[in-house]
Parts: sequence; structure tokens; C-alpha cells
Amino acid sequence: MTRQGVWLLFLGLLFGSNPVSADDSWHFRLSPYIWFAGLKGDVGTIPPLPTAPVDISASDALKDTEASIMILLDARKQRHGVFADLLYSDVQSDEELVPQPIGLKMKSTSKTTIFTLAYQYELYGQDQTVVDLLAGVRYWDIDSELRFKGGLGILAGRKITNDESWFDPVVGLKGRAPIGHSQFYVAGGAAIGGFGVGSDHFYEISANVGYQWNKSIGTALGYRLFDVDYEDDGYVYDVKQQGWQVGLTWAF
Repeated sequence: MTRQGVWLLFLGLLFGSNPVSADDSWHFRLSPYIWFAGLKGDVGTIPPLPTAPVDISASDALKDTEASIMILLDARKQRHGVFADLLYSDVQSDEELVPQPIGLKMKSTSKTTIFTLAYQYELYGQDQTVVDLLAGVRYWDIDSELRFKGGLGILAGRKITNDESWFDPVVGLKGRAPIGHSQFYVAGGAAIGGFGVGSDHFYEISANVGYQWNKSIGTALGYRLFDVDYEDDGYVYDVKQQGWQVGLTWAF
């Protein structure tokens, strides 16, 4: 087979099984979520002192009803579209860094705002199953506060605040598919980014099981995780945030 024939076969496999819809209008899906997210990792203190550990489990966040908020918007016209993801999280914890008799304790507050805007391209769409490729940019804003009590030395009684923001490139996949012929469906996605542009790297994974009540309204229960490693001028934010999420989807 010639090189031209190979390319024609590849294009036929990519596009031939997924014909372009005759519907030339825009379609939207708005999905607000509540996210019970824990947080674990290291946050910078005073250079050159070591980072301070933060550890809040997803079960603690659920028990203490420390909920974060997410809003997802999917807009598409035929195979092209725009995807937006806004997340706000406010997580607090109390840590004992050094036990008695020194007794150094720390209270941490981490406020995280993440906004992702991406172009999406439908790789596959058939029988209500859709798989999309994403490429875009993510904005991070991290407002962290560490309060130290007890102990000895430079950290005793100190309050350390940092407000960092940066942009990262992001690429990923997302999809949605019905479960058999029922009203239930599965949805989720995965993304990576950073590549040293803003953060050193980050990745995220989400998975949901939902129920479509009618053509427009659905509900979903799932889990979301992201891990980011960022460092700049002595400030360190190397954390993993994860937890259960529950949400509503509205298609229009």
C-alpha cells in the first residue's frame, strides 16, 4: 500500500465511523458540583526552613462538611466546542508538627481557585457515547495561611501567608456513555499539564456515575483528584487534593 493509501485509510478510520451531524446549532451542558475534598502535601514556610506538611483526608472533609464548589460548562457545535471548569476550595487543618515537650502546632488554611478553559474536539460520538480531546490553559490562584502555636525558634507564634497565581497548559480527554439501555450513565476524564511553564507538572482524574431523569436534567455522584507540584522563589505548593463529588447536569 502506498503512503497516500495509508493516510486515506487512517483518515477514513478516524472520521468515517463518526459522521458530522446535520444539526448546526450550539448545545450546552451546565454542571454545578459540590466537592468534599481533602488535601495532602507540603506547603512552603520561611526559606530556607523545610516545608510544612498538611494532611486532611477526604473522609474528614465529608465528616466536617468542608465542601468545595465546581461549575463545568460544555458548549459544542457539531464536533467542535469549548469546555470551561471553575473550582473553588477552602480547606483548613490542625497539625502537630513537633510533639511535647516542644509542642509546635500549626493551623493551615488553603484557598484554591482553578479555572480551566479549553478547546474540545469530538474524537468519537455514537449512540450517546462521546469522547472528546481537550487542549487549553489552566489558571491557578493559591492563597495559603499557616499559623504556628507553641514550640521554640523562628516559627513559634508566626503567621505566614502566601498568595501565588500562575498559568499552565493542559491537555486531556473526557467522555460520557450510557450504561446499557438504562437511564444510568458513566462520565469522567483525565488531564495533565504544567510542563514547567507554571507548575512543574500536574495531573487530574475524575469519574462519575449518573442518572438521566429526562432529556435535560441529570444527577451524578463521583470522585475527583488532582495533584500539582509548583515551586517559585522559595514558595512550595506540592499537594494532592481529592474527594467525593455530587452534582447536577442541565442540558440545553
